[in-house]
Amino acid sequence: MRAVRERPIYSEIFQQFDEFRPHTGAVYVHGESLEERSRHSVQWESASPTVKFGRVSDQQPTSFQLQLGGNAYRVQVRSAQQLRALWTNVAVKVVYIDITGLDHSTWAPLLISALSFGLDVRAVYVEPLEYAYSKTPTEGDIFDLSERIRGVAPVPGLATLVDAYAESIFVPLLGFEGTRLAYVLEQVQPSGDSIVPVIGVPGFRPEYPFHTYLGNRASLSTTRAWHHVMYARANCPFSLWYVLGDIAERWPGKVLKVAPIGTKPHGLGAVLYWMTAPGSVEIVYDHPVRKSDRTAGASRTSVYYISDLFAGTPVPRFQNVPSS
Repeated sequence: MRAVRERPIYSEIFQQFDEFRPHTGAVYVHGESLEERSRHSVQWESASPTVKFGRVSDQQPTSFQLQLGGNAYRVQVRSAQQLRALWTNVAVKVVYIDITGLDHSTWAPLLISALSFGLDVRAVYVEPLEYAYSKTPTEGDIFDLSERIRGVAPVPGLATLVDAYAESIFVPLLGFEGTRLAYVLEQVQPSGDSIVPVIGVPGFRPEYPFHTYLGNRASLSTTRAWHHVMYARANCPFSLWYVLGDIAERWPGKVLKVAPIGTKPHGLGAVLYWMTAPGSVEIVYDHPVRKSDRTAGASRTSVYYISDLFAGTPVPRFQNVPSS
């Protein structure tokens, strides 16, 4: 097993978000949430007249609205036909998908469909400067991040038909919210020996991995899953992608049930791995409703060159994409 640092990382990191400019002639798809860090694209748009900016609004679990070039598109995220039609109408080669202000149910279908359409896909993520601490912290709730959990259900387009009797390894990608880990554990009910948590190390900030351990301490202790903890850079989907491959090699023949309940870059890495391992990966997502004031400020901007991950490889990476 090679260390992640010895493997190619197709990322570019900007310490200040105004240092980045999208590629000339590209399309930049973004959405604004109530978090301050999702509003950076306004500055990029004013400084990039040759780039077409598309704004996502009215994000629903099964659809979203996209305003692009004077046109408005209502896209059903489970419709491969509508997603293909969107990219056909856009008619560009390079597309940026800014996942900062987009829900998983929006950015994942957009990214998968753009890759399947043969576009040069790049993802963008802006880290928060601060997370909001809970005013009444309890074990598992150090930060005040989510209002509620909608429940475990497939991310649109990422459903996997798995043999009900197949042995599995449960891989929760941990964040600060221990309540989310406890919830998905209750839903999946894996045995302690089959739980392999992944923690973001290095974190967005040096102290964040310790917050992750503290927030999830109860579940990690009860299941004794702390024995199997693995690490991937918190802001790097490719680091997580390699780690999932290592887990699959360590437990050959088992289905990976991956729960992206931590950072969005780790969620992106989970989706990329799902694409490259058809039938052997299941995404377990709890669909949280985020609080509006959960973060403050904007920190580093990461640009992920997604298409470069697959360049020159015969991997059937789009086998999981529905055809209709």
